[in-house]
Amino acid sequence: MITDKERLANTRNTMQRNLVLETVRSLASHPTAEEVYENVILRDRRISKATVYRNLALLASMGQIRKVPMPGTEPDRYDFNLSPHFHAKCRNCGRMVDAYSLGKDSDFSFSSPFKVEDVELVLTGLCGECARKLDQPAEER
Repeated sequence: MITDKERLANTRNTMQRNLVLETVRSLASHPTAEEVYENVILRDRRISKATVYRNLALLASMGQIRKVPMPGTEPDRYDFNLSPHFHAKCRNCGRMVDAYSLGKDSDFSFSSPFKVEDVELVLTGLCGECARKLDQPAEER
């Protein structure tokens, strides 16, 4: 079934695109493009890496998934959750989780008038499991 966004983008809804979208949806881990590709070829070995990367870019531009830019040389990640939220990444194991703000745009202070339309923020720290492990004495790990 072709959606309005696809019609506006003048693109066809292909089996490959649906498979990429379903893979991002099923991987709640905020996968990289490479991780999406590795999971897609488990279901259809005929799909090329270029097709997966191209469809990820298209799905993100159509607003069906969110591209999460990562700092430095880390590969970008993808998220199926389109609700307003941030991301938190464990510096020890690399796990990434959703983080929700309890405030509103008005909680920010700007030096000039500014209307926030989108925020992309990746917090870095320790997930609960890694924090517990690192707090334990070495002989108990």
